[in-house]
Amino acid sequence: MLRMKKYFDHGNKKSNSGFTLVELVVVMAIMGILGLAVAGFIGSGTKQYKYASKEVDLQYEAQLAMNQIGNLIIEAQKGVRYEPVKGKSALVDEESTNTESGYIATASAEESASDSKLIICNNDCTYYIIYRQSEHKIYLRKDTLDPATGAVKADGQGKESLMAENVTGFTPDLSEAEKKNSVGLVLDFKAGDKKYTSKQNFTMRNKVPVGKDVEYVEEPKPEELKGIRIYYRGKDVTNGTVYYEMKKTNNNLKFTDKILGGKYDSKNVTWDHSGNKNGGNFNANGDVYDVQLMSDETTDQLVITVTSIDDPSLTAKVTVNVAHPINILQCDADKHFNLGQTHHLNINEWELSQSPLKDKYQVKDFIWHIEVEGVSSTGATEHKGDISFKMGDDRNLIYGPEGNGEPDGIFKFSSKEIAGETGAEGKPGDPKYKNYLNYYILSNPQNKEMHITLGTDFLTGEKLNISVWLGLEDMPEFKSNTITFYTYYDIN
Repeated sequence: MLRMKKYFDHGNKKSNSGFTLVELVVVMAIMGILGLAVAGFIGSGTKQYKYASKEVDLQYEAQLAMNQIGNLIIEAQKGVRYEPVKGKSALVDEESTNTESGYIATASAEESASDSKLIICNNDCTYYIIYRQSEHKIYLRKDTLDPATGAVKADGQGKESLMAENVTGFTPDLSEAEKKNSVGLVLDFKAGDKKYTSKQNFTMRNKVPVGKDVEYVEEPKPEELKGIRIYYRGKDVTNGTVYYEMKKTNNNLKFTDKILGGKYDSKNVTWDHSGNKNGGNFNANGDVYDVQLMSDETTDQLVITVTSIDDPSLTAKVTVNVAHPINILQCDADKHFNLGQTHHLNINEWELSQSPLKDKYQVKDFIWHIEVEGVSSTGATEHKGDISFKMGDDRNLIYGPEGNGEPDGIFKFSSKEIAGETGAEGKPGDPKYKNYLNYYILSNPQNKEMHITLGTDFLTGEKLNISVWLGLEDMPEFKSNTITFYTYYDIN
């Protein structure tokens, strides 16, 4: 019996020296849980690092671009101007010259209708900061000028170099440029799901602003400059280019000259022109040159020249580029636009059927464009905002080339007619519409008619141009006739 007990005692000790199956399973489960926890921790840390790194990269790119652009603005010698997207230009005419140097802008081969440009003019060169919306990139181009003439040298046009990527917004603000010499800039960036916005104001060093922290130095008066100048709609277009869009009637252009320096009479001049094919009336009356183009005019370009009789060496010219759009967009009334008023626009299907676009496009294929510009007392314009959209198959509006999101800003789309709510019919104003330009597409199968209404508080007190035209997505070069509304009475 004693031996048997010892045997069993020995057997028990032997069985306790290893691991049971249950113990192994428990250990493996614990190790698995710990492994998943460690992997999750590492993965989360990696993701957070990548996210933080992406944010840092955007901030670095924004700061680098801001520094480069800011340095160019600060050192500007002649001035700074902004040209919005070509394809969205609402002007019947557009100044494209540096009026002080007589520089005529030239487009590079890379430029497209989706480009907007901040142009910085110096004595010996012009910098173009080009925002190419289609690529989400900003480029820099430097053109070298001939100091004697102010024109681009024969080999002076530079190549574009990349300044920034991942750019989704480029908004210069020149509203304080004349009074305070201050230029604002907002840059929007996006990479993946990360967004970053950079805002900054720059003061031009060579033009002293009026401010309590700056000693004021009076700018030279324009009369102190020398030479003969040509003006169109209040803007100096000497040796520059005017873009004019032909209308069915009343194609009138008026140019005036001024000889600066006080030595000669601006009325004692001769005017001339070249390039027209179908005649037209060109009447010179001293310092005024009236041009009336015929409705069947086919020329694409005119050159207007003025020369002083007292000193024939004083001469200047302006090139008029004439566009011949397809007149398929119509308006219900005159082009004056009061706050709270509604205008109706529609696509004329008969005109479309008589055009080269016949059988190629339907009215639902057209993209609607609206642009708002402020007008100063001198006639100079400032871009306020623009929008483009088309009607989708689901009857919802599609905005921009990516078709994403409803825009904000100064525009508001309504699913119902809201004219009365902005005051057009004398009803109490609805605050959510009063500060906007409201647009509404009539609910019909063709989607060919749009109503636009000015809110009663929409940019109150400003003189505005509000322009509407049509485009095509797969034909970027196409642009219909433009209908421009004025919140003031336009004498031209």
